[in-house]
Amino acid sequence: MAIYFKLLFAMLVWGGTFTSARLLGNELDPAVSAFLRFLLASSFLLALLYFKKGRFPRVNKKQFLFLFGMGLTGVALYNLFFFYGLVHTEAGRGSLITATINPILIALGAAFIFKERFTFIRVFGFLLCITGAILIITKGDFSSLVDDGIGKGELAFIGSAFSWATYTLIGRFMSDKLSSLATIAYASSIGTVILFFAALNADLFTATKTLSMNAGLHLLYLALLATVLSFVWFQDGVKELGAAKAAVFVYFMPVSAVFWAWLILDEKFTLILAMGAALVISGIYLVNKKEAS
Repeated sequence: MAIYFKLLFAMLVWGGTFTSARLLGNELDPAVSAFLRFLLASSFLLALLYFKKGRFPRVNKKQFLFLFGMGLTGVALYNLFFFYGLVHTEAGRGSLITATINPILIALGAAFIFKERFTFIRVFGFLLCITGAILIITKGDFSSLVDDGIGKGELAFIGSAFSWATYTLIGRFMSDKLSSLATIAYASSIGTVILFFAALNADLFTATKTLSMNAGLHLLYLALLATVLSFVWFQDGVKELGAAKAAVFVYFMPVSAVFWAWLILDEKFTLILAMGAALVISGIYLVNKKEAS
C-alpha cells in the first residue's frame, strides 16, 4: 500500500510542474531552467546518498552505461523537451500529451522487453485512463484538441514522452542493481553534466546573475519535490510494481493539475472534471489489480 501512496504523491507533485515550469520559462531559457533544476537536485541527492550510505556505491561499466542512458534520456532530453514545450504551448496540452502517450509507450516496451503481461483488463484500464485524461484537459470540448493543430510545443512534448518512456525502461534494468536513491542520484548527476553544455549555449552565467526570488522558489519546487523526492519514489514504483503498472499512475497528473487549480486558482470543479477523475482512478485500479490465479 505504501508504494501506491508514493506514486500518487509523486503524480500530485508532477501535476504542478507544468504550471511552475511554464512560469519559470517566462524568465529563463529552457536549457538554463533544466540545468539549474538538476544542479540543485543532484547536489542534494548526492549529499543524501553519502549521508545514508557513508560512501558512494560503486558501479561497473555495464551499470554506468545504463545510468548514462537514464541521465541522457530522462534528465537531459526529457527536460529540454519539457521546458521548450512549455514555452510554445499551454501547460494543459503538454500534460495531456505526456499523460496519454507516456504510459502506453512504457507498457508496450515492458511487454516486449520484460514480458510484463498485457491483459484485456489492463488494456481496458489504460483506455479508461486515456478517456479520463482527455475529459479533464479538454473539459469535455474534444474539438479543442485539434483546433490548434500540432506545433513546435506539441512536438516537443511528444519528444519528452519518448524520452521518459526510454528512461523508465532503462531504469527497470537497474531496479535490482542499485537502490532507487543511488540510481537517481547518479543518473541525475550525469544528466546535469550534459545539460551544462546546453545551458552554456543559452548564456547561463548572465541568466543566473539576474535570477529573481520567484524563479528561485520555482526551481526549489522543481528540484527538491519534483525531482529528489518524486523521481526516487517513482523508481521505487518501477522496482516494486514493474514499469507498466508504475507508468499508469502518470494518468493521475491531469487530476492533480485540476486539484491545484481548484485549491490555488479557485477554478470550478465541474461534473465533467469529476467524471474524468473517476475514470482515471478506475483505470489505475484495473491496471494494478491483482488477477485471480
